[in-house]
Amino acid sequence: MQHDIQKGSFLPKEAWGMIIIILITLLSKGLGSLFPLIGSLLFAIIIGVILKNTTKLPSSFEPGIQFTLKTLLKVAIVFLGVGLSLYDILLIGQKALWVIFLSVSIGISVTYFVGKWLRIDKRLSLLIGIGTSICGATAISAVKGIVGAKENETAYALSTIVFFNLIAFIMYPIIGHLLHMSDLSFGIWAGTAVHDTSSAIAVGYAYGDEAGEVATTVKLARTLFLIPVMFCLPFFLRKRNECKSQYSSAFPWFVLLFLAVSVLHTFGFIPEMIESYLKVSSKFMIIMVMAAVGLQVRIKDITQLGYKPLLTGLIASITCALISLFLIL
Repeated sequence: MQHDIQKGSFLPKEAWGMIIIILITLLSKGLGSLFPLIGSLLFAIIIGVILKNTTKLPSSFEPGIQFTLKTLLKVAIVFLGVGLSLYDILLIGQKALWVIFLSVSIGISVTYFVGKWLRIDKRLSLLIGIGTSICGATAISAVKGIVGAKENETAYALSTIVFFNLIAFIMYPIIGHLLHMSDLSFGIWAGTAVHDTSSAIAVGYAYGDEAGEVATTVKLARTLFLIPVMFCLPFFLRKRNECKSQYSSAFPWFVLLFLAVSVLHTFGFIPEMIESYLKVSSKFMIIMVMAAVGLQVRIKDITQLGYKPLLTGLIASITCALISLFLIL
């Protein structure tokens, strides 16, 4: 982390945002223990959203929020690797791979054609479809240059994804319990259907620890589908020579670290005490990430979208959810 002087302080620039996020996390853990049916993760999102939309947060908070969303999330995912053996990952991958392939392919296609039907610009339709079907904000950020999206189109797509992530966080566990889904089935469903990586993992852990571990593995496998999609997009858009440099930068290298930690766990190279510490730390970090997600939600931005992008996002979300659910059950 780079250090700079802010308001007479020698603290890192990320410190102010991290402090507020840690405070929200501690409060959320306390409330989650008092109201376990709601849980710490949902409390973290709610508190973040309330703060973002009722107060004017200082701009000095933003670096810490972005650090939590982008870097701390990856660290948490790597630490989660201590909860899964290589055998578990291969077993889960075998069960989920074809579900991921079908939900990604059909999800993007349906969203594109719904966008054409609603007369939404092709760029926005592709952003919403790819974001919904693969990995939310990460996918949108990776392909926006390839599709030539304007800033307002990118913002629209991101807001749509955030909105349906919040709905998924509330609805998925309820539906899972109503259908009496096992932790394995629910984890695969969350990993293949919930948009953002952070939200998919959080939805899984809201259902149960095993579901959270499964959702993490499945979501990381789904994230890898971003690379072939990025290779295919220029041909689809007839921009074969553009944006080749973005492929390597979009590859989620932290997935390899997650697998490395899992291998070390499989062969017993990590002491039990350290594994226990990493598990507790990773879950605390996931709550921090949810607080940061809440601090990014501007309700005013969502209400200004208009019905067409939201309707497109709704159809995309329902398509991915139903395809995954049908293939799993």
